[in-house]
Amino acid sequence: MPKSEPKLKWISELGKNPPIIAASCDLNGIWRGKRVPIANLEKVLDEGIRIPLSASCLDIWGSDLINSPFLFESGDADGYGLPTEIGPVPFFSNKKDSVLIPLWLFDNKKNISPIDPRHILNSVCKKYEDLNLYPVIAFELEFYLLNENNFKNIKFEQNDFTNVLSITDIEDHEVFFDELHDLCEKNKIPMDGISSENAPNQFEINLKHTADPLQAADQAILFKRFIKGIAKKHEKRATFMAKPFPNIAGSGMHIHFSLLDKNKNNVFNNNSDIGSDILKNAVGGILDSLKDSTLILAPHYNSYKRLRPGSHAPINICWGYENRTASIRIPGGDYLSKRIEHRVAGADANPYLVLSSVLSSALYGITEKKEPPKPLIGDTYQKKTMQIAQSWDQAINDFEKSKKNKKFYFDTFCEVFKNCKKQELEVFNSRIENYELVTYLEEI
Repeated sequence: MPKSEPKLKWISELGKNPPIIAASCDLNGIWRGKRVPIANLEKVLDEGIRIPLSASCLDIWGSDLINSPFLFESGDADGYGLPTEIGPVPFFSNKKDSVLIPLWLFDNKKNISPIDPRHILNSVCKKYEDLNLYPVIAFELEFYLLNENNFKNIKFEQNDFTNVLSITDIEDHEVFFDELHDLCEKNKIPMDGISSENAPNQFEINLKHTADPLQAADQAILFKRFIKGIAKKHEKRATFMAKPFPNIAGSGMHIHFSLLDKNKNNVFNNNSDIGSDILKNAVGGILDSLKDSTLILAPHYNSYKRLRPGSHAPINICWGYENRTASIRIPGGDYLSKRIEHRVAGADANPYLVLSSVLSSALYGITEKKEPPKPLIGDTYQKKTMQIAQSWDQAINDFEKSKKNKKFYFDTFCEVFKNCKKQELEVFNSRIENYELVTYLEEI
């Protein structure tokens, strides 16, 4: 990046020594990196930073992944964290204006790291480009915006009724949403509509369609960071946990995508309500791969508490037209915008990996001409059909056994991601929680 780049001017306006963080996203979607002096800013933008390649595969607590080729086997070697095309962006850290330099990881020979989530998505995008096909992507993200005390005490003290599409709930956080909109506008993140969801202080924000999947995932991961940062600034906390409260709605990450040919025609459209054969093949591939990819879409222990019947979180491997109880929904509306909505992923998942899964499985369906089952009408929770894994350990097992995943992704990623989730599962399985003690300690 040229030293005279005018967009860097805003950094000097943040004060004498604003915090500057250079970081990449790990497999769990958590930023990992270093704080660098402002005097080194231009050097970092030109040359990146030295960072252990193992930074991509830490577990959810930030511990080393023991069973990893990037740890002791390689001497925990450094590679390069090089700036992505996004450039420096403003964000908030401990209520201060700060600077984030997003990175992706390369080894010492500047080869891509096969466990960097951004590289994984980029490799999928290249497969589409080779076929002169171009996905257009939009993310929808759900989250809870909580008062500081509620967050610290992990409790929900407000009315536990559903208040769907309440404009009052939105108005109560008007200053927060105004500031979020301004920050997104400065960073060219296409924030769109805001709606209150299925619980008090739960919101969904849509990002507009972007004709670049990598950019769409960049925007989604930064958007989550912006929401969390601005929430802290206003003495609130935002959580993208899949199911933070047992008796009210969980939070999802929905992916909308259409597909253009080299002439920018939407190949999912055939000027009918049902869509083209290519659309149905894409749906067929997604459904055929859904069991294999559940671990990517629901990567955490808590994720499986969201995937329950009657919860607007799909559990059945099925699809339907304008059917929000199905895993895959085909929205109505303008034929030129004919698209697929993938509704399985939780808000806790990594946007890069979720999009990699959606696009890989759709491309598999298109190239193999996979025919989907019949679309379902009505309440799919009441239908008898195959289900995705209902537990974390089953999802890990399905991911590990999958032959498709080894075709979709780098072998190293498949091995490391599986091992990361096994390590996290072992930690949860080794703990004895308070409810367990209350139930059993004296009674048996």
